[in-house]
Amino acid sequence: MKKTTAPTKRAANGKAKQPKTEIAKLWTRYLKNRDVETRNTIVETLSPLVYAHASRLTRRLPAQISYDEICSAAFDGLIEAVEAYDPARQAKFETFCQQRITGAVMDWLRSLDSQSRTVRTFEKKRMIARELLDSELGRPPTSDEVSTRMGITLARYEHLSRLSQLGKEVHFSAMEPESDNSGRTSTRGWDTGDTRQVDPSAKVSREFLTEYITRGLTREERLVLILYYYEELTMAEIGLVLDLSESRVSQIHKDVLGRLRQRFAANMDSREMVA
Repeated sequence: MKKTTAPTKRAANGKAKQPKTEIAKLWTRYLKNRDVETRNTIVETLSPLVYAHASRLTRRLPAQISYDEICSAAFDGLIEAVEAYDPARQAKFETFCQQRITGAVMDWLRSLDSQSRTVRTFEKKRMIARELLDSELGRPPTSDEVSTRMGITLARYEHLSRLSQLGKEVHFSAMEPESDNSGRTSTRGWDTGDTRQVDPSAKVSREFLTEYITRGLTREERLVLILYYYEELTMAEIGLVLDLSESRVSQIHKDVLGRLRQRFAANMDSREMVA
């Protein structure tokens, strides 16, 4: 579908309507030059035809088909009508235009349906044949029996059956396990996580915890704790990073732990206070 820019609402409510003499001049200029600018001006002038037609179609189509989508398809039809119109051979433009607009909208709606008319006809006949055979045989019929009742070969029946399954929507809710008595469901079968990735919530919690624990410490003291407990470096490796001796790193670590024990003593039990 061609990308079009919908005219302003002024055209929709008729305020941008031009006199018939002006429209006639536009048609004369366009039929002579066939330039895009004049064509777009004619389309904008005649946009009320699109809005009126789209409004009528909206009331007849399902709710999931929006008014804006219909307008977009209808404008494609209007553009095609302007480009194809010949006053010397065609009837009144409004009549000719309405047919093109309706055709463009119908073509767009058909493009949304992934199944052909042949497949849909097959599905209807198959359903009828199955119901009749089920009542006659007292059991679900086989594919061979259904194809015979439909008057087609088994190979043709299986081919159309496969085609009928293509493009059908499968909602994730259909893949969810049944709820237990508590009203909760277990982990969804289709909801699989990447075990190689870090849980974002755990990462955020870790950052908040680090900020809370190291509040009030110097940059050097913060780095010693982070490198030792989060990056899992040894005292010697931390010394190389910070250009300190291993004994100095050990001393900083010991001093910081002592101050943290005093700060959080009221919130920690005896086991948590053992470093």
